[in-house]
Amino acid sequence: MYKELDYTLTLSGSGDSKEAAFQQVFGQIKNQMAREIPDLILRIEPMDVKVLKANQITYKERFLGILFPRTRTKYSIEVRILVRLRVIELSKIEFTEAEQSTSGSGLLKFAKNPNT
Repeated sequence: MYKELDYTLTLSGSGDSKEAAFQQVFGQIKNQMAREIPDLILRIEPMDVKVLKANQITYKERFLGILFPRTRTKYSIEVRILVRLRVIELSKIEFTEAEQSTSGSGLLKFAKNPNT
């Protein structure tokens, strides 16, 4: 029922800072695991992170093409993350079946008002 799994994910992210790029990557882990694993995930723990690609793009930006030049930097990364999952296997839980009927006894009956 309770099981630990190790998964390797390759994810990419980008942002205006190095921290923002990594935050985007780590924010994708839960969604990716929820799509791949049908079981109930209790815990996701990153075990190892390897940076496969890291790019820094610098460009000059101007207001209206000629005014107020400023240098902008954008970071993009691609990482391989080893995560350890702790899951509950829902397929191995045996549920007992019971039927509940609401016909007749569960309905409220209204009495007619004799004065109307």
